[in-house]
Amino acid sequence: MNSSASLHAVIAPLEHLFTQCSYSSQLLAQQLTQLLTSLVSTAAPTELAATAFPKTTIEALINRTLSDNCFCSGAGFAYHADAPLNPQAKWSLYWIYKDTSHDTALELTALTQQHLDFRTFEWFLKTKSLKGPYFHGPYVDYICNTSYTMTSAAPIFIHDCFYGVAAVDILVSRIEDEILNVLPQPRPNMVLTNTFGRVIFSTLTGYRVGDILRSEALAVVHQHPLFSLYLPA
Repeated sequence: MNSSASLHAVIAPLEHLFTQCSYSSQLLAQQLTQLLTSLVSTAAPTELAATAFPKTTIEALINRTLSDNCFCSGAGFAYHADAPLNPQAKWSLYWIYKDTSHDTALELTALTQQHLDFRTFEWFLKTKSLKGPYFHGPYVDYICNTSYTMTSAAPIFIHDCFYGVAAVDILVSRIEDEILNVLPQPRPNMVLTNTFGRVIFSTLTGYRVGDILRSEALAVVHQHPLFSLYLPA
């Protein structure tokens, strides 16, 4: 199989994976928006107390997201309303990640909270500022799995006010599996990056996951809104 055929073989599953994960985060955001709208006054949007959240229903939506998308390793809802609505800067996180044998809810202990201020995380900040979907990574997820991860996130707005982010995680190893399943032996030389040039996968030595691609020896051969594929120039 030549490099052109190898390229076409890998594009379709990658487009399916990235598009499906982006769709999952956006659908979860839509479902959470519908769920929480009834809790917010249309006349004067205010802080939503953590006790007001229908936890069981939220967790059911998250679990459905995980079951509907085989690529996701975790999913959740990060609540932090805009400052005028939330003067005490309260936040809440509902997150479920897939363990090897079952789904596990993330427990927010005092130590976890100290290291889990998601308000500083790029997937949260960018999604809020863009007011739209955002795909972040690869990065090492030190909270859930200590593995290279990508996060697809979508904002939750109610009456034009920001109330948080819905997100799904995809392990980089899962993306690698999708690529390796369709590549022939010997594997052709190629590099996959995110839209900002950060390496996600490579069959070439010297290109590590997470590095920024800086090489005149490679040329982009396929540009997708969520990823880029490179071959030797």
